[in-house]
Amino acid sequence: MLFNEPWYLSLSLFERSLACINLAAFLSSLAQWRGQIGSTGILPAYSFVRYWKERKMTFFQRPTLCLIISDSDNFLLALHWIGIICSIMAFFAIIPPGICFMGCWLCYSSLVTVSTTFMGLQMHSNLLETNMLYVLCSPFLAAEPEVFIFIQWSLLFRIMLGGAVGKYTGGDRSWKDGTAMLWHYWTQPLPNPLSPIFYRMSASVHKMETYFTYISEGIGALLCYTPQITRWISFVFFLFILMGINMTGNYAHLAPLTITEMILLLNDNVWRSLIPFDFIISFLEYTSIPPYSIAWPFKLLPWIFIGLPYFFISLIPLWSTFRFENPFSWPIFTHYSNHPLKLSQYIYSNKYFQRYFLIPWNYLMDWSEYGHDLLSPIRLCGRYVKFAHMTKRRWEIIIEGSDNGLNWYEYDFKYKPSNINKRLPIVPFCHMPNLDWRLWFLPNDAARGAPPPHWFDVFLERILEHNQAVLGLLGQLPEPFRNKPPKYLRAWLYDYRFTHKCEQDSKQLVENTPREHFGKTWYRNRVGLYAETNKKDE
Repeated sequence: MLFNEPWYLSLSLFERSLACINLAAFLSSLAQWRGQIGSTGILPAYSFVRYWKERKMTFFQRPTLCLIISDSDNFLLALHWIGIICSIMAFFAIIPPGICFMGCWLCYSSLVTVSTTFMGLQMHSNLLETNMLYVLCSPFLAAEPEVFIFIQWSLLFRIMLGGAVGKYTGGDRSWKDGTAMLWHYWTQPLPNPLSPIFYRMSASVHKMETYFTYISEGIGALLCYTPQITRWISFVFFLFILMGINMTGNYAHLAPLTITEMILLLNDNVWRSLIPFDFIISFLEYTSIPPYSIAWPFKLLPWIFIGLPYFFISLIPLWSTFRFENPFSWPIFTHYSNHPLKLSQYIYSNKYFQRYFLIPWNYLMDWSEYGHDLLSPIRLCGRYVKFAHMTKRRWEIIIEGSDNGLNWYEYDFKYKPSNINKRLPIVPFCHMPNLDWRLWFLPNDAARGAPPPHWFDVFLERILEHNQAVLGLLGQLPEPFRNKPPKYLRAWLYDYRFTHKCEQDSKQLVENTPREHFGKTWYRNRVGLYAETNKKDE
């Protein structure tokens, strides 16, 4: 065993937790898929599927069952319910969890593939990768659990170290001068009620948060492969930063999924001491996979065909994060000493190092890059870099409707900032409001001069058609348009800012808070027209 540690209780806890995350993901999609990819939604699935069929694309190129079976609404609904049933069966271990998670992967991949615009974020890909890794290792899990443990450590290593390095090398000065967290709470996609409170903290506290992010992600990642006596530090570091992210913003299953992957940082002995109730341990033991032994030559097979190939292939996205730079040349190191840089340059230029290590390593990386290109369509070995660039403004798209072109009424959204009289929302646990998230990206594109994408024009058309599936994605409708559609629509860009400390806070870049906005969470100023007025066909 890895460091001679027991893993079967930890594996059982991992399986139960992953089943819950899958269940929450399918329930979240079930509540909104008709307005997004339904036949009358914003981007109907059938339009993509028929396009792919015309070009004779295969399942491996576009991993969705819609390409093989059907692209109808009934089949999309069936995919959700099959995924829900598989998640429940995986939780109770009614049938082998490997089969259940294979069903979850097939159904969720089918939905994500036909809904890339709304479900193409890192957290969706991370769930698919975690499911697939379990499926690949499930035939060997009872006899050789160490392979899956090693793979999960490698996944966490890539996510966390890639996050730390991506922030430092991403080109955003705020991550280097320690000011990144000055902007985060205000400009994050969906703030929650705690976001303004944390935003009010002093600049020195925000600087400490920024540097702690580097420490927790960087050092924590390096400790993933160490024995339990030090590996628990990784768990604590990761837990602190993930709980901070989840408590101060609405991030769906981002933190719960990563915490699920962290379960395997702690072995059975630790979990027995942490879990307070005996009935939970009894349930985990009852649902665990009974171990069995196999001859040692066969124990090498999962390492040869799964564990080591995955490790090296997964280094490709992490390798690209370094941007082919020598890390010891970064100011964070050279500020204290140039000796590590000089030593690394000497080793790198040594002819024996190049002959016996560098050349074989380059061959290995070339092979790994080929494997990465081969596996990327099924979302294995993805690149996960969270918050590499901090947005320095918060522009929001506000949609207004009118019957006469004179009197305009604003449409509200469920979770994204819109009505400044509304309190900041708390999104239900693990719910991912895809439309609200996607609308957060558009103003950033607009600031760079990009026009509205095609799907946004379709979105406005669906509102003019009074499409109930699409209107269900919005908040409370304006009173005049609850039973009938408007004749005109327009979308404005507004600059949103927190109202507190505006007079003293230099990072807000404003002089005064408008008096009528005192006591509110937001105040806003109109920036300009985002989309031209749409008129309903008579």
